[in-house]
Amino acid sequence: MAWRRRSFLLAICPLLFLIVLGFILFDHSLNLKSSLAPLHKPIWSLIGVDLGSEPPPDESPYGALVVAGQGHTTDLSWVRRVRFWKLYNYDVDARPDRHNRFKIPENKGHEAMVYLSFIIDHYEILPWASIFIHGHAESWHQEFDMAGLISGMRLEALQEEGYISLRCDWYPSCPAEMKPVHRDSAVSGPGALHKESEAAIAGNWRFILPGETLPKIIASQCCAQFAVTRRAIQRRPKSDYERMRQWLLDSLLEDEVSGRVFEKLWAYIFTGDAVQ
Repeated sequence: MAWRRRSFLLAICPLLFLIVLGFILFDHSLNLKSSLAPLHKPIWSLIGVDLGSEPPPDESPYGALVVAGQGHTTDLSWVRRVRFWKLYNYDVDARPDRHNRFKIPENKGHEAMVYLSFIIDHYEILPWASIFIHGHAESWHQEFDMAGLISGMRLEALQEEGYISLRCDWYPSCPAEMKPVHRDSAVSGPGALHKESEAAIAGNWRFILPGETLPKIIASQCCAQFAVTRRAIQRRPKSDYERMRQWLLDSLLEDEVSGRVFEKLWAYIFTGDAVQ
C-alpha cells in the first residue's frame, strides 16, 4: 500500500506543478495585458488635453498671425488693424536658399505647407494661440473683412473650443461632404476636385494619420483659415506634423488636391472631430 501511495504521489506531483504553473502564467498574462491596455486605446484617449485649461494672456500679443502670402503681391496693410497679434509672413514664392526669416522647404499644397512649417519650426515655443490665414483682406470665401473677423473673435470661445474656423457658413461645403470610406456622398459642394480630394484622403490616410480610424464622414467649412490654441496643436507630438509635411513634400498629387486634403482635415487634426 505504501508503495502504491508513493507511486500515486510521484504521478500526481508533476500534474499539480503544471496546474500551478499554468495559473501563475495566466495571472501574469492578465496583469501584462492590463498594463499594456492604454497602448491600444484610440489616439485621442492617449493624447487628450483639457483645451480649456489655459486662459488667454492678459496682454498682447495674444499669439501668432500666420500668413501664407505671395511676397510683395499680398497687400498686408490691413494687419495694422489687428496689432494684438504678432505677424509671421511667409513668402511662398521665395526660393528656399534665399535669406528669409520664415521659410518653407518647397511651395506645395498651397497654404498647408506654410501652416505645417510654422507648427514644426515653433512647436516648442508656440504662443497661446495662432491664426492661420491666406493674407487677403477680403475674399469671396470670407463673410467679412479679415481684420473684422480677427478683431471680433472671442478669445474665451477660442480657449474653450481649441479650434475655431474663421468661416461660419458651410457653403461651398456641406455637413456630410466627404465620405471617404464608402464614397457615396448624396450631396457635394460646388467646389472643384471634390471626388479627387475624397479619393486622396481615403488612399493616403494611413500615411498621413497612421493608426487612426478613417472616419465615415469628414466635413468642415472651407477654406482653411482658422484659429487654434497651443494646447490643441500640442495634443499631437511634433513628429505627427513632420510626417504630414513629409507626405506633402513627397506627394505626386496636384497642389490643389493635396491642399484640399488638409483643408478638410485641419479640424480633425486639432480636435479629433471629423465633422466640425
